[in-house]
Amino acid sequence: MKTALKRKLQSQRGASLLLALLFLALCSLVSATILMAAVSNAGKARSNLREHQSYLALSSAVDLICDEIVRSEYRGKYNYKEKEVVEEMSVKDPETGEETIETTTYYYFTQLEGSCAYKEADTESQLTGLLKNDLDTLFARQIESTLDRDKFATLTLQRGGIFTHTWKVHPQTGTALDEKEVEVQLKVVEESYAIELTAQLDGYQLQAELTPSTNRPSLPGTLSQGDNKTEPLQWKVGWITTGEEEE
Repeated sequence: MKTALKRKLQSQRGASLLLALLFLALCSLVSATILMAAVSNAGKARSNLREHQSYLALSSAVDLICDEIVRSEYRGKYNYKEKEVVEEMSVKDPETGEETIETTTYYYFTQLEGSCAYKEADTESQLTGLLKNDLDTLFARQIESTLDRDKFATLTLQRGGIFTHTWKVHPQTGTALDEKEVEVQLKVVEESYAIELTAQLDGYQLQAELTPSTNRPSLPGTLSQGDNKTEPLQWKVGWITTGEEEE
């Protein structure tokens, strides 16, 4: 009996079982860690893919509008007229006895609707009806700061600019996102004639600014009678931000 008890006390089978259980637990922990890492990486990959696709769609939409604006130019238009009116048919100089006709010159200025056309072409660009009123309004302010209103019998100017617009476009990425409309906000900066773009899609946004590459529309030092137009106002891409998720 003592011999059997001694054999049981010296047996390693229990220790081996304990070691096996510890090894199994360790393997399970490592497996769980690897699985969690794989799931996390898969989630990040999906998130990165979604972000990349959203950026491509936004970038495509912004590029389309930038190209449209860079291809276009704005010209302010106006009509200037002078008219002499006979105030008195004949006035006799009491000293010389000569008779002269008294006349008064009246001045008329009318700002006409400007044009947004493609460069070196006579076709209106897609900016027509979207930004043209804003640019006409800015040109009207320049006219007011240049001309003396009291000198004119009539001085008619264009009004109605709202300076912020929304343009919806379909991106061209070759993915399913092309079926979605990307909403792009266009804002004309009143102080500089620059155009700011903000595109949004699925919580992501992309911004850009186009700055004037030529002088702003202005009147010449001496007005010519008849219909006139200003030198063209054109734009270039100033900057484009990288895509980032909105907070």
